[in-house]
Amino acid sequence: MKLNFVFLCGVATAAYFRPAEWGSQSSIIMAWPSADNPAYKNAQDDLQDATTDITSIAQAVAKFEPVTLLVVQSRLDEAKSQFADSKNITLQSIETYPKLDLWMRDMAPTFVFDKTNTSGQLFGVDYNFNGWGNKFPTGSCLSLASMLSYSMKVPRVDSSLVSEGGSLEVDGEGTLLVTESSVLIDNRNPGKTKAQAEEEFQRTLGVTKTIWIPGRKGSDITDGHIDGLARFIAPGKVLLSRPSTLEGGGPFVDTYREAQAILSNTTDAKGRTLEITEVVEADLENIGADKALVEQVQNGEKDYPSLAYVNYVMVNGGIVFAAFGDKDADAEALKIVKKLYPERTVEVVNTQTLAFLGGGIHCSTQEVPVAE
Repeated sequence: MKLNFVFLCGVATAAYFRPAEWGSQSSIIMAWPSADNPAYKNAQDDLQDATTDITSIAQAVAKFEPVTLLVVQSRLDEAKSQFADSKNITLQSIETYPKLDLWMRDMAPTFVFDKTNTSGQLFGVDYNFNGWGNKFPTGSCLSLASMLSYSMKVPRVDSSLVSEGGSLEVDGEGTLLVTESSVLIDNRNPGKTKAQAEEEFQRTLGVTKTIWIPGRKGSDITDGHIDGLARFIAPGKVLLSRPSTLEGGGPFVDTYREAQAILSNTTDAKGRTLEITEVVEADLENIGADKALVEQVQNGEKDYPSLAYVNYVMVNGGIVFAAFGDKDADAEALKIVKKLYPERTVEVVNTQTLAFLGGGIHCSTQEVPVAE
């Protein structure tokens, strides 16, 4: 399938509902990054290594459900060769988005249903992705969310907010987890108040309670997305990411402590006290990464990699889960997630390259839910 430029009008008035990720899904959307994206312009090794990670994730997801993989025209032949034997992965050529990146959680639509419609009609919320506060401009006058909504014949929902899917964690029963740092920030929503944001979240996601975690502006490219910090395991249950060491403090330790305190002293939309499970992140010095790369991180020349195990994706009957190369931490995290999801099969993928690019499995995937 080819995806071309079209003019799209959005729906703005109805109220919508986003189901929890553990619900039934029809497919997962992913993307190979483009060589024209500025993040890879002078880093061909990163491009190829990121492509390898994405390919591994897509193949893992495809064991459970279909994958739609977006590919720019210049890489289409390469992708066809790579996935020639992958029957559950469909390639979608995209011609009008030359700077395509792999972070579909943020760039693709956030899929919802109309609360007043029992037909199961899917809608796609366009949260006006702006390259995480214009850090990486998209180079397109039309959002990828709009393009995908059109190609999927899904009505697009306009939003008054600039946000990303990785910033929004719902339990499907009215509760939203979100960081202030990634929403109430001038590079996305200058002048917006919590009350205004909550009103829009209620309209577009169907939530009745928003739990705000402060987060840290500038802590990473996303300004502290929630999906690298805390995830709903089930209604009333949260998995919280804990830094590999709490000694010495720092922004990530502070964010963790604040999140722990807030989540331990609040209730969800149904009035339940949250049950919190913690999982310790991988240690930078134990993942077997290139020494020069580790030194660049330690010297502040590169951002700290995203070594949080909470950035997994739930699929039909399974979990696609990260390993980073820290043998002990990988094993302990896998043990925890298998205990939390005994009814699901866990597929493990090494995503060290994505970690150094600032994200992970959840960041690179966007599920298309099925009405239940």
